[in-house]
Order: sequence, then structure tokens, then C-alpha cells
Amino acid sequence: MTPEEFEHIVPCLRPLMVSVGRDFFGNKDDAEDVAQESLARLWTYCSRLDAGRNMEALAIRVAKNVSVDIYKRRQVVTLPIKAQMDVAVVESADSNVDFEETQNRLALAMAKLSPREQQLMQASKMDGLSNDEISKQTGIAKASLQSILSMAKKKLLKQFNQLDNEIR
Repeated sequence: MTPEEFEHIVPCLRPLMVSVGRDFFGNKDDAEDVAQESLARLWTYCSRLDAGRNMEALAIRVAKNVSVDIYKRRQVVTLPIKAQMDVAVVESADSNVDFEETQNRLALAMAKLSPREQQLMQASKMDGLSNDEISKQTGIAKASLQSILSMAKKKLLKQFNQLDNEIR
């Protein structure tokens, strides 16, 4: 593929890449970073790309890989830990363990969730938003949102309990 051909298809590929980034991270800024880095990666391989190849599928695959790479580079806890966190998680903690240790384990467990799950848990549990409010803000259908939150809670509890067992 020539550089001119690549420049011609960039306006079609960029929205796809932004969409993948938004789905993964849940915000526009990170989505733009995903699109920018994905296009840069594709540009480096431009001369080796076949013009007849399904470029949309390739763009989506590259954007997914870039999203994971960006996430792995960050590897920090992105959410503040508050006492209002899900009661089931806090109640599962051993009564001899002080609150600060529980918070630290909870932070580690939260870091294992995807950025999107972290964002939705933040909105639901810490910001106190209803599912209707979150659905309107994120554009996620209410039924899908409930499913995502349910799975995130299960993952969080599992991770928290694993950390709890490692300490004992």
C-alpha cells in the first residue's frame, strides 16, 4: 500500500479505532490516544500492507492491541477507595484485619478489573449514581449495564477473597 492510499483510508479507520478505545477505556481522551497510536503503528507497516486487505478489521485488531498495551503500561490503581464500597466485599474481610488493610486489598482487587468495569463501579458504588443515570451518561443499555456491574462485582469479590486467602 502506498502512503497516498493509506492517507486516503485514514478518515475511515480513525472512527473505528476511537470506538474501540472508547469501549475499552470509557472516555474520549484515552480513545483518542488509542486511535493515534494505532494509526502510527499502521503507518510504520504501510509499505507492507496489501491494499486489497480488509483494513477495517485490521484497524480494529490493532486498536484492541494498543488498548491492552496502554492499559498494561499504566498498571496503577485508578480509583479512590472509600468506605462506601460494596458491603459484601467489606463484610467478607476477617474481623481481625484493620480497615486500612482491607482498603489496600480492595485497591489491588479493583486494579484487576478492566478500566470500563472500574469506571462503572466508581459511578455506581462510590458516586452513588443509579443505573438509569449511568446508562444515560455512558450510552450503555440498562440491561447491559446491569450485567456488566454484576460480573464486575463477582470478579471483585473473587479477587478480594483470593488476596484475603494469600494473606492467611
